[in-house]
Amino acid sequence: MIDVVRFDHISMAVPEVDPQVELLERLFGFRYAGRFTEDGLIGANMDIPGVSGLSWELIAPDGPDSYLRRFLDGPQGAGIHHLTLQVRDLAQAVDAMRAEGVEPWGVRTDPAAVPLFLGASPPDGRVAVSPVGEDGGEAAADPLRDVAYIHPRRGGHGFLFQLYAGEAWHTPERFDDDRADTLGIIAVNHLAHAYAARMELADWYMRLFGMTLVHAPPESVVPPSSGFRTAVVEASTGQLRVEVIAPSAPESFVARFLDRRGASVHHVTFEVEDWDRAVAACGHHGVEIFGERDGETRGVGWREAFIHPRDTGGMLVQIFWQAEPGVWI
Repeated sequence: MIDVVRFDHISMAVPEVDPQVELLERLFGFRYAGRFTEDGLIGANMDIPGVSGLSWELIAPDGPDSYLRRFLDGPQGAGIHHLTLQVRDLAQAVDAMRAEGVEPWGVRTDPAAVPLFLGASPPDGRVAVSPVGEDGGEAAADPLRDVAYIHPRRGGHGFLFQLYAGEAWHTPERFDDDRADTLGIIAVNHLAHAYAARMELADWYMRLFGMTLVHAPPESVVPPSSGFRTAVVEASTGQLRVEVIAPSAPESFVARFLDRRGASVHHVTFEVEDWDRAVAACGHHGVEIFGERDGETRGVGWREAFIHPRDTGGMLVQIFWQAEPGVWI
């Protein structure tokens, strides 16, 4: 098992940085935290409102020949690109990966090594991104920084994971989003990972990253008409969860997603403080929600809905509200 210190950031690939920064500030209430550059890309860092302690990274190609362009032009398109974790010891993490049958990719631990991908094109447009300095700008090169990856097609089950050891890259301060025209996000709840076998992938997250299973309804109680079956695991840091969604029938929406895009991240879910405010913010910005549902768990109310990728820069977003903590899954 990898000794995870914390989850550092979620990275999103987009065609251009500035319009996405403006959208995330305007609707989501994120705060801009500076820009950086890397060979083949430009990027920006943003802080997420609420308690999760995660940063949000944007990366975009710096020109038509950028290797990131291949990712954007591929079946995934703009959207969630990778998840970055800070680990206590990279050698221990590498050993844990190999024990799980995952061969680490792009490992850089040699102090004399050149920065990863300098002058070269990595496969699939995946990239190594630079850390940022305390002022939010590009940090000075740190050749002692230990970095490794889990490749989407070589152990990552369709998703890219970046792991690093050493000083934290991002240390966002908690802030509350008190504007009236934003969603009012108070936490990142989960990333949904679409995969054909829900418990197989949930077990992998538990074995490799030390996550804990918090929700996995028996298949017998989930009708095929629901479209999906789920297993939810939670990080030991408490910063976020991963929801594994698998098709409940051959014609389900998850099955269609897997056929079209393969195993990968399906959506990101944020908890909001006030449902009416979140819905009003969407209306204020001309954004339609869909799939709205409400219900009760143990007598406590909750509501949820989705925002289409065309209104978010390429990612499917789910928002939810719960009258008391811990009743919505």
